[in-house]
Amino acid sequence: MENKQIISLFVHNHPGVLLRVTSLISRRGFNIDSLTVSPAGVEGYSRMTIRINGDDSQVEQFISQIMKIVDVKKAEALPTNGSVASELILIKIGTDGHDNNEILGVTSSYHASLVNIGEHSMTFRASGSPDDIDRFVGDLRCYGILEMARTGIAALEAGDNLLNE
Repeated sequence: MENKQIISLFVHNHPGVLLRVTSLISRRGFNIDSLTVSPAGVEGYSRMTIRINGDDSQVEQFISQIMKIVDVKKAEALPTNGSVASELILIKIGTDGHDNNEILGVTSSYHASLVNIGEHSMTFRASGSPDDIDRFVGDLRCYGILEMARTGIAALEAGDNLLNE
């Protein structure tokens, strides 16, 4: 069964690593649903968090292929129930013809912060699991989404296991 899978990579922080990783993903026919790259907290290394659609065997094959890239030190699929994932969204909602208090009520249920008020719009910032962010967007569609920007997933395996070991 194909589903969204989160892959965590621990890579050397060298120019061209992102290109090599995304080229491999493209050649294998995977579509990147989310991609984030950040310092890993270990000097000279970065963490890539990639969400792709694929079944378990495709993801297993993808990980074995990605490990052939010299700059990739470690790669693993994060378990759905054994990982912590979060995403950030900025979303601008049209306010014309809508009750602002109603919009504020919906956004407060997601602990979203109002970060800007325009003459015809309100912009909110929220963070949470990718599923929470998807529900947040869905609940705001009826008000008219003018713009939105999502950061992509940042994820770590839950518990004491470390990818950089």
